[in-house]
Amino acid sequence: MDEELKSKILIILTILVFGYGFYLSLDDEYVFGASVSDESVFEVNLTTDVKYKFLIDGGLLGGPLHLDVTISKGSYVPFDESFKTDPTDTYKVYYPYEPMFTVKENGTYQVHVNPGSSGSCDIAIFDTHG
Repeated sequence: MDEELKSKILIILTILVFGYGFYLSLDDEYVFGASVSDESVFEVNLTTDVKYKFLIDGGLLGGPLHLDVTISKGSYVPFDESFKTDPTDTYKVYYPYEPMFTVKENGTYQVHVNPGSSGSCDIAIFDTHG
């Protein structure tokens, strides 16, 4: 199989996988979202007894290769992850993929995002109703 055909198959499979993932997330309720290209801090209201899912979309043009995300309220830190992606991926997939978290206190939380390299990406938090 030639390289051009392999590339086309890979693109089609990637679109199908992410399309299916988007379809599965339609049941989730959008809580927060932002576009990030530099170190940023955002505020989001979160509540107890809710399972949240954190997503990153690096897009086709490529987001940062590394992204540190911390969600905190004062000294309480319910979410602290370092996301990485493969620089050879056509479509940036960040791992860990769609991690879940909960909070122990209702209130306003700070979402601190620090891209480890150049590029922009979209981040989002969803209520999974789980």
